[in-house]
Amino acid sequence: MSSGVQLSFTIGWIAMLLGGVLFWLASRRLPELEKRHGVAAMTIVFVAFANYLAMALGQGDLFFNGRTVYFARYTDWVITTPILLTSLAMFAGNTLGRIATLLAALIAADVYMIVTGLVGNLSIAPYNYYWWVISMVAFFVVLGLIWGPLRRRASEDGQIAPYSKLAGMLTALWVCYPIVWLVGSSGAGMISVDIESWLYLVLDVTAKVGFGAVALNAARQAR
Repeated sequence: MSSGVQLSFTIGWIAMLLGGVLFWLASRRLPELEKRHGVAAMTIVFVAFANYLAMALGQGDLFFNGRTVYFARYTDWVITTPILLTSLAMFAGNTLGRIATLLAALIAADVYMIVTGLVGNLSIAPYNYYWWVISMVAFFVVLGLIWGPLRRRASEDGQIAPYSKLAGMLTALWVCYPIVWLVGSSGAGMISVDIESWLYLVLDVTAKVGFGAVALNAARQAR
């Protein structure tokens, strides 16, 4: 592991840990009904903290098919992205029970996307690209559900303004992940592992700490 990659992982676990502490403090000022947003935000960053710490300690990777695969990224994403989607869904309806089937479909597509991405990362060319395409199909399903039926429910029963803001933020960030995957070590190798690691760091911190901050601010202003 290069010093640049090591540093990115170290900054990652520190940023996630600090985010968790700040979210804990912010959650104490939320209305009782909206404290669920605080629980979601804290869970997301503390899971990410553990995985970044594992990678910083050299415990979150394996050498496979001639390259280092940071599997801890995927154990992070497979846990945190469903919670991110659940946090988003909390703004789409008064209770999650009313959208349980829709949320289950969303999470299933999301987990499928992450797992097939990992399979691609463990594969050599050209099979890694096949799995990337399969993962992208699942990603488009996720986006379709976010901007289709879930957004309609937000406009009918939820809070459409914060929902649209958070959905837009999540979409913009998540679109970048498969691009980094494709040009990085998992795909074409057009950028160095150091650059790839820093790009993932920026995306992860923004998608977790940044998203959580926006969600908690919206929850604080909730009816």
